[in-house]
Amino acid sequence: MKTNIRIYGYLRASTHEQDASRAKNELLKFAEEMGLQIACWFEENESGAQLHRPELFR
Repeated sequence: MKTNIRIYGYLRASTHEQDASRAKNELLKFAEEMGLQIACWFEENESGAQLHRPELFR
């Protein structure tokens, strides 16, 4: 039985000096190993302590 699921990748770094995409390759590898496909990526440099994170709420 195959279920239709949509997976979204969310990449976040706390500061502009950090690279939010640093974990993307690992997440792609994990999804591939699980036989899943990531439908869309959201990436931003915003503190996790802040609620103002546009990409998270998008």
